[in-house]
Amino acid sequence: MREITEAVKQEIQDLIFDYYAEECEVDRAEITMDTNPQEELGGDSLMFVELIELATDKYDLDIKLQSIGKYMLKAPLNTMADVVDVFCKVYQYGNDIVNL
Repeated sequence: MREITEAVKQEIQDLIFDYYAEECEVDRAEITMDTNPQEELGGDSLMFVELIELATDKYDLDIKLQSIGKYMLKAPLNTMADVVDVFCKVYQYGNDIVNL
């Protein structure tokens, strides 16, 4: 298990916010932790998969999409805070996220 520091959490948040701002063509300053990525930004599941690929490359993570999908059945992503939280858990626990 990797340790998640405030610096890593902020880096993950910046990666996610920058990605959504670019892909959804919105000003990054408009995105908050309470923003709904689907309803307010027009995000979709394909964008989420691409974001996972970016994070796995950046942090050298070994994670199966099925593991994330199983976790998300218990914890849907309704806000950007939820998205950041799931990515922090992926960073920390990898495929063991399904056991949380």
